[in-house]
Amino acid sequence: MKGQQPHTALMSLACKAKPEDVYDLLADLKTHLVWGGARQSSDFRLLSLEAPPGPATVGTTFSSTGTIPMSVRRWKDRSTVTAADRPRTFEFITEARAGDRNAMTARYRHRYEISSDPAGSRVSYSLTELAIAHPMLRMALVGMRQMTWRVAIPMFAGRGFRNLLTLAAERSAATATTGHPSQVAVHTPHTKEI
Repeated sequence: MKGQQPHTALMSLACKAKPEDVYDLLADLKTHLVWGGARQSSDFRLLSLEAPPGPATVGTTFSSTGTIPMSVRRWKDRSTVTAADRPRTFEFITEARAGDRNAMTARYRHRYEISSDPAGSRVSYSLTELAIAHPMLRMALVGMRQMTWRVAIPMFAGRGFRNLLTLAAERSAATATTGHPSQVAVHTPHTKEI
């Protein structure tokens, strides 16, 4: 990626949940397997996640595996939380590896900025590629790379982003009704605390 500007996908949506509710889902790493895993399509989802218990803070590390659209390869990631300012900002850097021989490696920044909105909150998500080596063909060819960042990545990552906001709204509504956010199932069969 030398000499190139980093690619970024930006998304911003309103959510019926309060900023604290959205932030708390992000900081509760086991929920990533719900909105980024179980609720995602099978071609682009988290498959496993290992994280320490409790809310993530700056310096928290976690690892995950996941599927890649139109590929038999799997991601193996290690991420570190780099910003955790409740309820405004949650950010982590992911060191990703796909494949075994001549593996593609990449570094991504995931940043969520959350603000109050009359209906609940407005959440902005950015996914920025900071570095890449040995890219898959679709990431190596200039035209395909541009198409991937303009269409495919916003589509696939956008699904997970919308799932996050939907889950936050569901949990917020359950809390308002019952006083307990746990009324919304957060089943995470492949999590492991480290």
